[in-house]
Amino acid sequence: MGIIRPSSSPLAMCARCAILFKFGSGFIRLIYIVKYTVYYKLMPRKPLSQVDIDSFRDSYCETAYELYQREDYDAVTMRGIAKVMGCSPMMAYRYFENKDDVLAALRAKLFDRLAQALEDVPATLSPLKYLQALAGAYANFAHEEPHAYRLLYVIHSHQAQTYPETERAQKRTRKTLFEATRRGVESGEIQGDPALLAHTFWACIHGLVSLNLASQLTQGLGFDELLPAMMDSLFKSA
Repeated sequence: MGIIRPSSSPLAMCARCAILFKFGSGFIRLIYIVKYTVYYKLMPRKPLSQVDIDSFRDSYCETAYELYQREDYDAVTMRGIAKVMGCSPMMAYRYFENKDDVLAALRAKLFDRLAQALEDVPATLSPLKYLQALAGAYANFAHEEPHAYRLLYVIHSHQAQTYPETERAQKRTRKTLFEATRRGVESGEIQGDPALLAHTFWACIHGLVSLNLASQLTQGLGFDELLPAMMDSLFKSA
C-alpha cells in the first residue's frame, strides 16, 4: 500500500498523482482518497504477448524509417521516434535496448526486402541471363529505395555488438548472388572461382549504384550504358 500525503495545494496533489500514474512501475489501482491523502496499490504490469511485442516493434521501426527519410540519420533518436508515435520515450525501452537495437531491427527488415527483390527474379533463366537480371533487380531496389540502400551499405552506425537477425537477413541477400555465380561456373557459361566472382560481381554493382546515387557519373556515360558493359566485361562467355 502506498500513500501520497496531503499537500497545501490541491493542484500540487493533482500533479503528484499525475506523476505517479505516468511513471509508476506498474498499473495503479486507487483505493480511496481522504482529505487529499491518496491511498493506492501498484499492480504488476500485464505480460506482453509476442503479437503485442512484434506489433510495437514493427510500428516503431517504420516510424524510425520515416523519420530517417524525412530528416536524416542523426534525427533518429529514441525520444524523437517516441514523439512522432505519441508514446513515452521510456516505453520503447521495454522493446529495444537502444538506438542501435532499433536500427539493427530496421536494417534486418530492409535486407529482407532487398533479398525478396532478388529472389523474385526467375531462376529458370539461363545462368548468364539470371546474373544480368539479378544485377538489374539489385540496381532497381537501390534506385527505388535510395534511403534504404544508404542505410544498408553507406551509413556506418559503428555498432558495438552484432545482431543475429540482421546477419540472417544479410546472408539471405548474399546467398542469392553467390548461388547464381556458382551455378554460372558449373554450367560453363562463365569461368573463374565462384566465390571470387560473387564478391567481384557485388562490388562492381555496388560501386556503380553508389556513384549513380551520388550523381557522380559525370564522365559522359550513364548508368544504363555502364551496367550492361560492366556485366559483359565481368562475365565473358566460356
